[in-house]
Amino acid sequence: MRIVIPDNYPPVYHEDSPDLALLRTYGTVDLYSTRPGSPAELITRAAGATAIINVRSYCVFDAATLEALPGLRMISILGTGTDNVDLAAATERGIVVTNTPAVSAVSVAEATIGLMLAISRRIPLLDRHLRAGLWQHEVGPELRGKTLGIIGLGAIGSEVAGLGRGLGMQVIGWSFHRDEERAARLGVSLVEFDELLRTADVISLHLRASPRAVGIIGRRELALMKPTAYLINTARGALVDEAALIEALRERRIAGAALDVFAAEPLPADSPLLSLDNVVITPHAAAVTHEAQARLARLPVENIIAFLEGRPQNVVNPEVLAKR
Repeated sequence: MRIVIPDNYPPVYHEDSPDLALLRTYGTVDLYSTRPGSPAELITRAAGATAIINVRSYCVFDAATLEALPGLRMISILGTGTDNVDLAAATERGIVVTNTPAVSAVSVAEATIGLMLAISRRIPLLDRHLRAGLWQHEVGPELRGKTLGIIGLGAIGSEVAGLGRGLGMQVIGWSFHRDEERAARLGVSLVEFDELLRTADVISLHLRASPRAVGIIGRRELALMKPTAYLINTARGALVDEAALIEALRERRIAGAALDVFAAEPLPADSPLLSLDNVVITPHAAAVTHEAQARLARLPVENIIAFLEGRPQNVVNPEVLAKR
């Protein structure tokens, strides 16, 4: 049995990793620690694989790629996002797709709060000014008593809600699946989508990049936000119309944004976001902590082993199980 990790760049796994040692008791493991140069190279690397660990979302497993891998039976995604895999095509071909839910929820939630504090108190800007020899204050708001609006109340959104309440913020929320009982447990008041946009002082996005979530924040939605409001995105760049956001930031129609994810990654060197002083940016690093990385590396391996032993777990296309 051949198990392939075709996209281990930047690296998560190493040849002497104990996780891979465990996986090698079930078959050969081929680790590629460079980025595939093309879809054709991805197919070449994965040829003959029974299972794949998909580390990075830049590798796209569309219908054509899946068709070129007739022996593939499983894709084990490192992370929660599945937008780079054609789930319908995978299901049609009997390919089980798994992910790693909640393993980085605490890390991403903490990073979200860090970004919220960084942009609202202008911390990176103050740091840059002081290093340049400029002793200058920037006035920002206190967060206690302000309203935090969370879009998406899954594992990460739930953690952010608790941290926001710990700061003394009023927390309101909206999700595709309205769960009053869950919201009550979290201390979150559920509101309509437009009401959240109009009333929140900070809006934080925590949705997967599903077809209905892509572009959920565009010109109309940005126009509804307060001019003093901040937008935080540690979910997926595709949730936001980046051109519309840049326009709103340039015209100061919102106070600022803090972004860990972007429409194109790595962020292009000519991106206007790099020149705006009301933006804080990080390189898709919200989940990068020692603890989260250890859990992220182990669970895709455990998902493959569970699948091989006939007890699949964390399956994101469960209808495939009936098909198989």
